[in-house]
Amino acid sequence: MLLGTIAGILVAWVLSLIGIDQLLIQGITEIFGKQIDISGYYTIFALIGLIGGAWKRH
Repeated sequence: MLLGTIAGILVAWVLSLIGIDQLLIQGITEIFGKQIDISGYYTIFALIGLIGGAWKRH
């Protein structure tokens, strides 16, 4: 599970290098009406990685 979390954060970091982070943050704001910042962006990817890592184990 820890490796999944780290993988999720690494994916978020790579996407932020090419500017996808701002696109996703704006999309979440428009779709859900919730304003998030960069820490929320990384948290979402960490949770997705955590869930993916847990899913692979079972």
